[in-house]
Amino acid sequence: MARMKAFDEAQTLEQVMTLFSEHGYEGTSIRDLTAHTGLSTSSLYATFGDKYELYGAALDKYRAIEREQFAIFLSVEQPLRPLLALMFAELIDGLLATDNLGSFTLNAAVEMGGRDTTIARRLRDHFDDISAMLAERLAAAQADGEIAATRSPIELARYLLFGVYTLALMTKFYTDRK
Repeated sequence: MARMKAFDEAQTLEQVMTLFSEHGYEGTSIRDLTAHTGLSTSSLYATFGDKYELYGAALDKYRAIEREQFAIFLSVEQPLRPLLALMFAELIDGLLATDNLGSFTLNAAVEMGGRDTTIARRLRDHFDDISAMLAERLAAAQADGEIAATRSPIELARYLLFGVYTLALMTKFYTDRK
């Protein structure tokens, strides 16, 4: 008979996600992971695979959380311009919060996106997905005449996401609201 796992996989993945988000892939050792989760190396490996697979699982979990946050925000029924202004204001406030570790997707892109094709593909899929959600909302705003249709919705979406992720990067250096 197979033994029951004595730990919560979702909670463990949450802990691992926090650790990787804070220290990155290279800055997180297996020893760090076992100390942070309280699990043995064999339990981590048996459940999630090696450190790289664990990193990928943590990144996928974060991607799902970030995607859901964007989806909820974009589902708010209000004109797009004030909604985007609110989104940027809340993003800045969240990024400047003392307990915020920043965006795991941004951190992963900076650390591994240019040298690991699997991680780069995951990140591209994530950013394409978020861009598509935002482009849909932008297309509706263009159709309603709320914003000019001088650029394609996907072009505008990528430009706005560039701003979002640039803010996430800049708050690492500029730590006040100004």
